[in-house]
Amino acid sequence: MRATILVIAIAALIVLVSVFAPAVPNAVFNGLDLALGWLGPFWVVVLVSALTGLLFILAFPHVSAQSGIRKVKDRIKYNLLAIRIFQDNLGSVLKSTAGTLGWNFAYLGLNLIPMFVLAAPFMVIWFQLNALYAYQPLRPGDERIVVAELAPGVDPAAVELLAPQGGWTLAQGPVPLPGQEPRLLFTVRAEQAGSYQMSLRSGGETVTKALEVGTQPRRLARVRTAVPLALLAAGKDPIVFFGEPVLPGDSFVRSITLEYPKAPLGPFGGGEITIMLVFIVVSLIVGFGLKGVFGVEI
Repeated sequence: MRATILVIAIAALIVLVSVFAPAVPNAVFNGLDLALGWLGPFWVVVLVSALTGLLFILAFPHVSAQSGIRKVKDRIKYNLLAIRIFQDNLGSVLKSTAGTLGWNFAYLGLNLIPMFVLAAPFMVIWFQLNALYAYQPLRPGDERIVVAELAPGVDPAAVELLAPQGGWTLAQGPVPLPGQEPRLLFTVRAEQAGSYQMSLRSGGETVTKALEVGTQPRRLARVRTAVPLALLAAGKDPIVFFGEPVLPGDSFVRSITLEYPKAPLGPFGGGEITIMLVFIVVSLIVGFGLKGVFGVEI
């Protein structure tokens, strides 16, 4: 029981710190990138994913009913064996098939709670890898559409886009789109390498979004937002906490998005989905490969 409480407490602490003090995990992963960056993004992702798989297999038995999982798996094997042995007996086959399905639902139920407990902190790791390695800066000559989603009731025509301070120019817009979800659209053109800011102003408040051109920033975010949990729940962007600071909740801007190009990840195309696939595959291979070593039932 002590180990169970400890694992749950650590998982909850990781999530709470990541939400309310994102600078802490940012500093940890920045240090990791400094220490292991010489390996290249692909091998850093592989190494972190492997360590995640190890942590998963160490934590899983403390938040799961190991004896229950073992018994349910035995019942599933029993019913599958019965189907094989009595395949000429339709009644036995139907009964064993129903039993197999029923025990599979029980198996899923036994794994639901531990997966829920462990998924959140491991998602934080994936989000951090995205912030570090999913995107790359624009190159001089690149053009990108920027979308500023405004708070309800804000008149997009009254929002001022401040003049560029070198390094980039306004290629088109801004175009105000009023409505229930007001937006402001404009196109930027990257001119020369450097770190810049795009600035929007309304009612005395100024909101900025970083614009990186030909630089090597440690982390990069396509979105800066005032509603990170809403974006996360909607699946629109999973790294909103770890790229740029979150905007005040009462800001006139809900989110401002600049589509950076995906950064290659070793032999793969890169981006958030590629990192997710590598993260899942490697962590599962390591986790399942070590479950026998540690005597863990999954």
